[in-house]
Amino acid sequence: MKPLPRNARIPGEPFLPSRFIFGDAVDEQGLEETEYLVHTESPRFICRLVGNDDTDFPGRERDGLASAVLFDEEDNLTIYVCNLRIRLFDFNFEEGEEPTVAALQAVCDEAMQTYQRLHQAYAERDAAGPAPREMRAGPTKPLPPAERQRAIRQLVELARGAVGKPMEKVQLAAQVQLALAGGDQAVFTEAQLALLAEPAARELLVHSARDAVAFPEVMRKDGSVVSFELWALPFAFSRSQGGVWWHFPRLEQLEVALADALEVPEKSILWISPTLFTVDMLNERCCQDLVQLAPVMDAGCDFAPLDPEASRATYEAARKTSDPQLVLAWIPFLVERGALPMDKARKLSRKALDAAMPLVQQAVAAEMEYGEAELFAPLPWWDALAAGMRAWNRKRLGMSVALLAASQGGIDKLEAVAEYQPEIQGYEVGLRIKGREGAAAQVPWLLVPDVAPDRDFAWRDLSDCLREAGIPLSESVARLH
Repeated sequence: MKPLPRNARIPGEPFLPSRFIFGDAVDEQGLEETEYLVHTESPRFICRLVGNDDTDFPGRERDGLASAVLFDEEDNLTIYVCNLRIRLFDFNFEEGEEPTVAALQAVCDEAMQTYQRLHQAYAERDAAGPAPREMRAGPTKPLPPAERQRAIRQLVELARGAVGKPMEKVQLAAQVQLALAGGDQAVFTEAQLALLAEPAARELLVHSARDAVAFPEVMRKDGSVVSFELWALPFAFSRSQGGVWWHFPRLEQLEVALADALEVPEKSILWISPTLFTVDMLNERCCQDLVQLAPVMDAGCDFAPLDPEASRATYEAARKTSDPQLVLAWIPFLVERGALPMDKARKLSRKALDAAMPLVQQAVAAEMEYGEAELFAPLPWWDALAAGMRAWNRKRLGMSVALLAASQGGIDKLEAVAEYQPEIQGYEVGLRIKGREGAAAQVPWLLVPDVAPDRDFAWRDLSDCLREAGIPLSESVARLH
């Protein structure tokens, strides 16, 4: 490559452009309402193109392509119309190349056939979806027992030493990040359980882990550091079949629409994760693997919380069975830190939902069958988990209470007994008719997924919900024999 002198003549290149070129244009008001057609061979011309044209002309109802070149006496314009509901007008010809009506009609007919092929190519490209990206999984290999115990003790000691000491908090945050990214889930879990009798130290440890997930920082190969915030769109849907799939490549089409709706600054990053997370997926690793999300997405890859091939095989087998289910999941997205203030997100939440819902539905439907669907407002990660689970728990419990109360003559006939079930990470709520033995209906009330799920918070939330409904609640404690 070398620079050209300013007065050099440009001879042009021997590579001829396509005969028909279609495209958009912008003016001072933005995108023009019409498309343009450029014909690059004789007779060379440029004209405007619009669709949804219903101009009547002889032969319009004929099968196949039918067209006519008409003259609009009122506007003094020559127009081309066809039964594809397309109009060409505002013809500008090269000097000396003005065609006859028959020649222009023949060229425009060829242009319309090319235009059809172009849109067919667009449709095939859209149907194929985005090009597949590399799937990356974080480490999940457990540490050797002795090394694990050392890591647990180190976290516990750092948490104790960081209480009331800002400098030590920085060291604790770094060590928590390493522990979560290391892949041995037991290190952080055992450390926070070891501090149950020391609330201040445990709270500091847990908040450090939550911050590592919610405010990731990525160091790139060039040495620069990018700070993100993790947000999410809670997404609830129903399925009549078994199994749930979790990777939806077309979700990346949501990025521009969501960024525009939330008025994210043009030069700031907003990236949608094509991987959504269900309650079970988050509970399986206590949200710890989410620290891998930002570096994987920043590298242009998709995060795989499970083995894609094995997971797909399991899903394909399960979807052949009839197993009606309601599913709650979250669609994560990364925003450059400071680009999306909370007050702006609240103000623009309805606009964001209107823009996002059709694209989410298309992306999910391309990979998995589903029935009803509901999308919730975008929120910072931990707020999104709490708000989504709170709404989901109340919706399921409310539906069961309403059906049972209707069949029993009123809500005052009901009472509830809840028992904590570790295997579902939540309470099994039995709705009973007063004065009768046994539950008439069973409803799960799940804990909010977290690095350290809060059972007491879930119980208080359940108690408040049933108190508002006027239903007495008691707790059944399982006895170990």
